[in-house]
Amino acid sequence: MRIGKARYLAPVAALVVMASACSNDDGRSTEEAKEENASLEATDLNPAAREDLQEGGRFVWALSEYEEQYNMVHIQGNKADVRRVMAAMMPSITRFQPDGSYEPRKEFVLDYGVSEDGLEVTFELNPDAVWSDGEPVTWEDYEARVLTSKGETEGDFQVGSDEGYKYIDEVVQGDDEFSFTLEFSQPYADWPALFDIVYPKEYMEDEELFEEGYTAGEEFVTAGPFANPEFDEVTQRIIVTRNDDWWGDKALLDEIVFVNVAIDGQATAFNNNEVDGFYLGYDSAGYDLLQGKDGAYFTRAVNHGHRFISVNAGSELLSDKNVRHALAMGIDRDKIANVALSPVDWPITGEVNRLLRSSQHGYQDNSGELGEYNPERAGELLDEAGWTLEDGEQFRTNADGETLTISYVASEDMQLAKDEADITREMLAEIGIEVDVQNVPGNALFSDYIVPGNYELAAFVLTGSNPYASDSAGNFGGPYDEDGEDWGNNLSFHSTQEINDLFEEMGQETDPDRYAELANQIDAAIWEEVLTIPMFERPGQYVLKDDLHNWGEYGLAGDYVYENIGWAKEE
Repeated sequence: MRIGKARYLAPVAALVVMASACSNDDGRSTEEAKEENASLEATDLNPAAREDLQEGGRFVWALSEYEEQYNMVHIQGNKADVRRVMAAMMPSITRFQPDGSYEPRKEFVLDYGVSEDGLEVTFELNPDAVWSDGEPVTWEDYEARVLTSKGETEGDFQVGSDEGYKYIDEVVQGDDEFSFTLEFSQPYADWPALFDIVYPKEYMEDEELFEEGYTAGEEFVTAGPFANPEFDEVTQRIIVTRNDDWWGDKALLDEIVFVNVAIDGQATAFNNNEVDGFYLGYDSAGYDLLQGKDGAYFTRAVNHGHRFISVNAGSELLSDKNVRHALAMGIDRDKIANVALSPVDWPITGEVNRLLRSSQHGYQDNSGELGEYNPERAGELLDEAGWTLEDGEQFRTNADGETLTISYVASEDMQLAKDEADITREMLAEIGIEVDVQNVPGNALFSDYIVPGNYELAAFVLTGSNPYASDSAGNFGGPYDEDGEDWGNNLSFHSTQEINDLFEEMGQETDPDRYAELANQIDAAIWEEVLTIPMFERPGQYVLKDDLHNWGEYGLAGDYVYENIGWAKEE
């Protein structure tokens, strides 16, 4: 799955869909589901104080992919499972809280602050921070991240997003190698989200090291509470061990074992004591298997992600906006949400927002008529686009006799993904669109199909690593080159100047009301372009052993405090 928000026209007014009084498949009315959703906790980590936890032990953490690229600045490395591994070992500047507040991550940044005009952000680095090769973490490492993300480093670097960094005019060294100032061309209100991960400068400056230096099996240079990743391609495991040279609070665990387990097999692996924790989400069979299991802790909180059908608007077949509008109106989103969420007892509100979570200020649904299931109108739009349904025929054709057949790729490792594809195929067949469903290996879904654009429809999730809506600019903006060919983390391969302009305005906005207003205008504008078809907000439902603490659903905090994850002391 992708990590965006840590993937990634005329003015559009924000639209509000009025709540209906209908019931979901689980028997709850929409209003009851909204009330329950509003009562969810902001985070659920089965928390415990460090002094109540033992030193030592191993945590086996189930991931859904064994990745090859672990450079998260690289377009192929911008994935959630990559972040889970790398966040244990690499620098970042900010520690976010579940309420969206923040503070400098003292292990790397002793202090930072922004000038009154918003054009300068100063940093005082922690001189104790050191890379595993013995070199200090200095301002030059941060400068290299800026220059490469902006596209100013000479060479061919496949960077996923320049959001935030593109506004930095210069990185100016301070009094020593542990201080610097970012000078901006315009204010960037969400600057604490910069440097969500930092790599040694040489890996940002050298094209070959950028591409290959953090691939599976290489000896990584790290600087975090854990280090020394060992990759085993045969068992699909990555083991990281406590960094004894770590200058912060000592990691409680001896090691973390990240193991690739097919999504539909993770609950069974947990039940067999093969893993200690995993994201359950909407795995109905897993939910049934583990409900009431002795020693299992279920989290229940707001997740910082949403599930959607990505629409490749760069595809020739989907380049016509009328066709994309028809897709949106020809897919019953409520039906798909009920299929996914009812079996796991999660509230189905009928609402979702691409940029804001339900726990955030200004959250609202902006789908308007495009979010309503309306196959009759969808058929009219297809007629207007030149795709007509001849008498006696099942699927539409154009003037050249070509059939409207679109590809849908789904992970063969996830039953829900396959169900979503089959349901979508049936619904779109009703309006005369043929859907060719390809079930592909989970490990190949992004690298071979979605990232290169070898698809037309695909369902997946974007999860956030910070509370800021502007971080989604990389997922929905662009292009990022003059030729209009470089889309970075925008996997819909299309955008508009309005969307780009709104993201730029929101990035400068410090008033929370106006910020939320802009976020909703962007969401509505993305609906107008149908870059994605949102289905539902992702459930914050993890399962872990009940004596494992400080791990689970982190909400808007966007990450774990890895050194605090640990097992309860034995009584």
